[in-house]
Amino acid sequence: MSTSISNAHRQRFEEIRKNLQLLGNRESQFVKIELLFFEVLSIAKSYGEDPDDNTFLAKLKSLQNDQYEKTRIATRKASERELAIRRFTVGLRKLLSDAG
Repeated sequence: MSTSISNAHRQRFEEIRKNLQLLGNRESQFVKIELLFFEVLSIAKSYGEDPDDNTFLAKLKSLQNDQYEKTRIATRKASERELAIRRFTVGLRKLLSDAG
């Protein structure tokens, strides 16, 4: 990110990262995971809408295109969807750790 992240946002990212860890990767928890992701996305957009200038937003958009969209695909087995959710949450937690 071209501008530094405020301390309040760093703290919120840490809280979100911990919440993601507590929620786990269960399909039943996915709505809560989505809400946290969109909160992070909203915070990132407050630093600029242009992914070329805002590298954190660019990384979030990449995660959204690569992993989040795979969680939306209907699967025959819950375990397949939970694996996609796990990959998404791990990627999001890693981004939050790097940003904080």
